[in-house]
Amino acid sequence: MRTIDEVVANSPRNGRTGRSAAFGQKNYSIVHISDPHLSHRYYREHIKSFKLLVRNVIKSGFDHMIISGDLVSTGDVEDFYVTRKILSGFDLLDSERLTVVPGNHDIFGGPHRAVDVLSFPKYIRNVDYRRNLSLFNEAFTETFDGVRRVSDSSMYPFIKEAGPFTIIGLNSIPKWSLWHNPVGSNGCISREQFDALSLIAGDPVFEEKIPIVVIHHHFNHLVSDPAMRNTIFGQIESRMMRMRKLRKLLKYFADLNVQYILHGHIHRNELYERKGLQLANGAGAVCNDPVRFLKYNRLNFVSGRTTIKTYTLPIPGSNPVKVDVLQKLRKDIKIHRAAALMAS
Repeated sequence: MRTIDEVVANSPRNGRTGRSAAFGQKNYSIVHISDPHLSHRYYREHIKSFKLLVRNVIKSGFDHMIISGDLVSTGDVEDFYVTRKILSGFDLLDSERLTVVPGNHDIFGGPHRAVDVLSFPKYIRNVDYRRNLSLFNEAFTETFDGVRRVSDSSMYPFIKEAGPFTIIGLNSIPKWSLWHNPVGSNGCISREQFDALSLIAGDPVFEEKIPIVVIHHHFNHLVSDPAMRNTIFGQIESRMMRMRKLRKLLKYFADLNVQYILHGHIHRNELYERKGLQLANGAGAVCNDPVRFLKYNRLNFVSGRTTIKTYTLPIPGSNPVKVDVLQKLRKDIKIHRAAALMAS
């Protein structure tokens, strides 16, 4: 096993006799990652990093993997094909081995070059939301085999049993809206999903097994310092990178006796609590996290109790220096050497 970064949760109430007995005291392990942003055109280095990460977690052993959105970066059919091929190569395209939910990039894509920033707001208005969500579901159709759908009209929310856990899969990607979702990065649960959560609140499965939620969007503040929330960055967060109806959703989760919420979206790995619920962000798995090494979260059920930890592999992510930056660096070195030569 690799280096342990954090040991945050060891909840005794998860080890109640009823729940552990229901699973026969067997041990079970869930690996959680998010936001690999695979793209054959823009982020080929992420493909390499993702393969390295998956290969290593397979060696360490696990029973189930969860990827909480942004599997691809563009929403293009080609990138879904590449991702399917990778997952299939690791024998992970199986509902008993893998659970996925969509992220905003899976539906809307995003600006990947500086020039795209200007054109993206116009582009996103014309995205066919229903078609792209269906494409995501179709691309990973094997992972939905055997799930219990609560709504007749939508895949989400779905319920899946995985060992001692009951997984509740949600779609937190709302349709484009000029005011509520101008660049497609805000999160919200639809009224239909809220209604469905209300219907399943009394389901015995949430008493017999440990309920966990899988969702893409985050539940914490990007700007933890209150003094920073009035800055430009704070205003951008509140407008472009937030989860709407957050308190209402947390209340629904509490009613379902949810123990863990696994998500992504903000590119870092961290474990934290909100309203007594344990949350895990896995979006720093392969890209952009300040700790530039491959990492993942592991949720373990051992002897009737659960723990969640973040592991960091001694393998740096593949983030090559951009060519233009490299050229500038070499130019600066040449100038420095010339100046040093003249001074001598």
